[in-house]
Amino acid sequence: MISIVPKPVKMQETGGTVPSSAETVCAMDESLPEEAYRISIRNDRITITAGSEKGLNYGKATMKQVRLQCPESIPCMEIEDAPAYPYRSFHMDCARHFFTVEEVKKMIDTASLFKLNSFHWHISDDQGFRIESEAFPRLQEISAKRKGDHFGKFSSDPEEHYYYKRTEVKDLVSYAAERGVDIVPEIDMPGHVTAILAAYPELSCTGAAVEVGTRQGIFPDIFCPGKEETFDFIERLWDDLLPLFPGKYIHIGGDESPKDRWQTCPACKKRMEEEGLINFQELQGYMENRIAKHLEAKGKQVICWNEAAYGKNLENNVNIQMWTEDREESIKAHIARGGHIILSTMMNSYCDYPYGFISLKSLYGQLEAGDRFGQEYMDAAIGTECLCWAEFINTPEHLEEMAWPRFAASAECGWSGKNGHDYKDFKRRLTDVFPLFAAQNINAAPPADWEPGKLKTLGQIKDFFGNFTKEEIDAMKAASKRV
Repeated sequence: MISIVPKPVKMQETGGTVPSSAETVCAMDESLPEEAYRISIRNDRITITAGSEKGLNYGKATMKQVRLQCPESIPCMEIEDAPAYPYRSFHMDCARHFFTVEEVKKMIDTASLFKLNSFHWHISDDQGFRIESEAFPRLQEISAKRKGDHFGKFSSDPEEHYYYKRTEVKDLVSYAAERGVDIVPEIDMPGHVTAILAAYPELSCTGAAVEVGTRQGIFPDIFCPGKEETFDFIERLWDDLLPLFPGKYIHIGGDESPKDRWQTCPACKKRMEEEGLINFQELQGYMENRIAKHLEAKGKQVICWNEAAYGKNLENNVNIQMWTEDREESIKAHIARGGHIILSTMMNSYCDYPYGFISLKSLYGQLEAGDRFGQEYMDAAIGTECLCWAEFINTPEHLEEMAWPRFAASAECGWSGKNGHDYKDFKRRLTDVFPLFAAQNINAAPPADWEPGKLKTLGQIKDFFGNFTKEEIDAMKAASKRV
């Protein structure tokens, strides 16, 4: 039996074989949906038919898995396939730790083989701004530079200064597009902006000088929505960067934004009075709406983290990316107004945690996690995402080990949906196609690590949380309550 990940909608062997070297013919059929494809293997020929170049790429990806298992002869078969969800994303955090263009391309290559079609690129955070800006050159001069690296148990004092040149970004976007992957850039706001404020402190409530972060955490200084110059900066920054990103989606963050500074800021209080806002969650909703409106006028669809919806005034055309499961009523209110969500709750989507904490099986449970919220959530979902934050990941080998094969589990959730959704069967098929990672030169976690035993799990969890002091954990818990 041939194994394919993600599982196709329909696959039937018809008897006989063809040589693995048989001629492959590609054809277009405009009656097929954009990402759908069909494969017919018979009469010494392999025919891939699709509704677009993306569909052809997916058919070729399927054949790569087939040939890996059948190096000499391939069973004759018919495959019909199309995705359950239009948005199937993977995420890389290049702000906390920088990864080279070639390393990013390697991740894109592998993601495309599992039919992931969006790359959520986290390029700005408290610890670095990573893209060259023509409008605001201090972002690469100051915000991309930090005094060492002191995440968790890792400590390095030499100054670091990394960012992607615009020519490199254009190359990456083109490279991804050729593989059917759209790049979704994220500049988090109003929180996680310490690096930006290091270059432009006047955009905070206090205007106080801050330094680019060198440790993990939730930082108190965030953008001030009471100042018009804040919105002027944000709009000009996006106008500067949008020509680099022709894709449909833009991510503007919105998570972990403690309101301490806003509570004592005269400009924020004045803004709330003028706009009739009754709490600081509504003030964040107002801010995200203004930014989204500017981007929508440029033809983009906007994504925010779910905290942006806490004020229950977020416009329904903003897509909500679910990562926490609290304040569920705010998400229900957003959905009731016609809003959409992305399924990526932490315990079923975050791959920077050890396998003992979030196993391969947990990643495969993304759809079940959505079911817990209710059918209205599933009906509102546009897709899934797997994420790998990089506070404690500073080498490509470590990144690959944490991401793969867990990203493949998320890929199947997004592509196959509930069609034959069965973890035992998925694990069998994944084991069969596992040599694909070696072929891609990917340092994937071996099968023995996918679901560690109890003793190994305890060791992994203890080691991971050893990156935080008790004071840091308490401070992050307290900050989260003030979001």
